[in-house]
Amino acid sequence: MTHPFRILVATVITITALAQSHAVEWGSIKGKFVLDGAAGEPAAINVNKDAEFCGKHDLKDETIVTGEGNALANVVVFIYAKRGQKLEVHPDYEAAAKTPAKLENKGCRFEPHLLALRTGQPLEVSNSDPGIGHNTNASFVANPGFNEMVTNAAPIVKTLEKPEPVPAPVACNVHPWMKAHVVVREDPYVGISNEKGEFEIKNIPVGQHEFIFWHEGKGNLRDVKLASGKTDRRGRAKLKIEAGKELDLGEIKVTPAALGK
Repeated sequence: MTHPFRILVATVITITALAQSHAVEWGSIKGKFVLDGAAGEPAAINVNKDAEFCGKHDLKDETIVTGEGNALANVVVFIYAKRGQKLEVHPDYEAAAKTPAKLENKGCRFEPHLLALRTGQPLEVSNSDPGIGHNTNASFVANPGFNEMVTNAAPIVKTLEKPEPVPAPVACNVHPWMKAHVVVREDPYVGISNEKGEFEIKNIPVGQHEFIFWHEGKGNLRDVKLASGKTDRRGRAKLKIEAGKELDLGEIKVTPAALGK
């Protein structure tokens, strides 16, 4: 073996060993949100525009949505990343980052009511209500807002380059009851509770992370008890993600007062 070849082999072995020593490991988190009390029936929407079409859809206020057993939908859980902090991203998320995140004007409401996307991922806003004009008024903290009509002919497509510190409100000025929120983060580690109150975030890099718990009723969820500890006054909780394990927060009870009721 020649001397240069020995050096090359040694270099490859060293690089491989360093890569293995710095290999990222992954874990996950899940839980179920339950409304601990009664928030009352959701108010019927006063359909005062395009009543012939919109009035057919039995529209209700969607600020607080509960399911069977008082399961609480639309709670957002995401990792708080400090300025300049970059989280490792699992390869399984890369394909989704290139696919447009779709927000639809459908039945005189937004579908979905909460949408998560990453910076640089296309946001596509469409209108599937035949003959009904909608506009999309999106207000952001870090990104430029927009307020544009969206027709049946073509969607609005935007690219948001900066992460938003909180879910950003979206409204339709033509139909003032129409509201939604968009969660814009650099990383994909966002969970939104479904109609069963359940959320799950997979393939999180291991370590202790600070998670934010948020609901549109009152913003960050303060003093919510978790399996260990509780959220602080900013709605944050430090939780440890372990390699190959799923951190199960179990049933997380949220009072109506925490949601502004």
